[in-house]
Amino acid sequence: MLAPLDVIEDPWRQAYHLCPPLGLLNDPNGLIFWRGAYHVFYQWNPHGCGHENKHWAHVRSTDLIHWEWLPPALAPDAPYDEDGCYSGCAVELGGDLFLMYSGNVRSADGGRESYQCLARSRDGVAFEKLGPVINGALPGYTGHFRDPKAWRHGDRWYAVLGAQRNDLTGTVLLLESPDLCEWHSVGELIQPAPPCYMYECPDLFTLEGRTVLMCCQQVLEASADGARRSDVAGYMLGWVDLERARFPHGGFHKLDQGFDFYAPQTLLGPDGRRLLIGWMGLPVQPQTPSVDSGWTHCLTLPRELTLEGDQLMQRPARELAMLRSMAIRVPDVDMDANTAFVLPQPEGGAWELDLSIRAARPADWVLHLFDSELQSLSLVFDGAGGRLTLQRHCPAAGQIHESRTCEMSGVVTRLQVFIDRSSAEIFVNDGVAVFTTRCYPAARPEAPRLLARQALTLHDIHVWPLEDRLAR
Repeated sequence: MLAPLDVIEDPWRQAYHLCPPLGLLNDPNGLIFWRGAYHVFYQWNPHGCGHENKHWAHVRSTDLIHWEWLPPALAPDAPYDEDGCYSGCAVELGGDLFLMYSGNVRSADGGRESYQCLARSRDGVAFEKLGPVINGALPGYTGHFRDPKAWRHGDRWYAVLGAQRNDLTGTVLLLESPDLCEWHSVGELIQPAPPCYMYECPDLFTLEGRTVLMCCQQVLEASADGARRSDVAGYMLGWVDLERARFPHGGFHKLDQGFDFYAPQTLLGPDGRRLLIGWMGLPVQPQTPSVDSGWTHCLTLPRELTLEGDQLMQRPARELAMLRSMAIRVPDVDMDANTAFVLPQPEGGAWELDLSIRAARPADWVLHLFDSELQSLSLVFDGAGGRLTLQRHCPAAGQIHESRTCEMSGVVTRLQVFIDRSSAEIFVNDGVAVFTTRCYPAARPEAPRLLARQALTLHDIHVWPLEDRLAR
């Protein structure tokens, strides 16, 4: 599928992140490795940049780098999904590819119904809708009943699904089926907490012998000007009992510390890796500048998940090394207190930075990725307090002097930064923390630089230009 010229020529059009050919993109859906290829679907409005007309766009790749556009898999053209083919999953059964998704129907009085539906493809390209397998919300729940993620365990199918109880608290339901068609509720995996009015986009999987439940928590928080909505993607660790819907678990941990990350979904790769892709956006946020060119939002890079103790680690998928052109290697730099070092900046606005930091004692520093009067993005480390803060200033996108802070358990020793034409993904200490953000720098921003407040050494410094590998 070719993008319109206005989209192609947009200076903020991404070089190597998946973004829509036009219109709006949001949640990644249906991540699966099937018949030798990775399939990624996503929520897509091909008719505009608003949250309506939700289709399922479809791309596939054999290497997570080169993507082929396929025809849209689903369109909202049936009575049970006429107001949107909402999020869901993909599974294989009998050699065919099945999609399970939420069909959204709104009533004239503003209410909604949600139907959990199936579609089937024999070739992975053309999909036949099979209709609803769960008609409306189950008793005890409102119309906010959506986003199934199914998997096979033994001779049974299970699915997790986000739901809102009639008392307006959120939970995650566990469902069971013998055949993908007849489903019944096993029970709730999360006991609702009053501030949380909805959990959406759940995903349950096993990692290093533990059960990981990922989901997006929607909370109303009190503020000076009334209730403020908070949408956060996170995870809980525990051990699940599928037969009894028991999930003793720890606390809810944020998956990403940045400004723009939501609705992640995972798949199991052919080599056993658990891979994650998220939406680089939020349900409620200011309009992005790219709307003027007819498109908005993108997906994150694929990430490899591992578990080290109780810490979920996220590292860039190893395939991303294929994007690299010739490396710019910089000799180690010994920095005195209150000095700055200017890093190389490749042409084209798409590059990767990898560096390590050593210091005799915890040192304060600031990494300016973009810096100008109109656009700035900086990473600030408070060595004594162990706090790492991402600061963003971008009036063009309604983002004025924002910050996000992560409490680190030690010093920052490694940074791996992926810059695209309108985004940054920052991996800290081999995936202990990740900051994901959209940013809209000037056509030729100042070169990145690191300012040391105390003495430190930069070593293993590499900068790579990253190639434009996306189909246009």
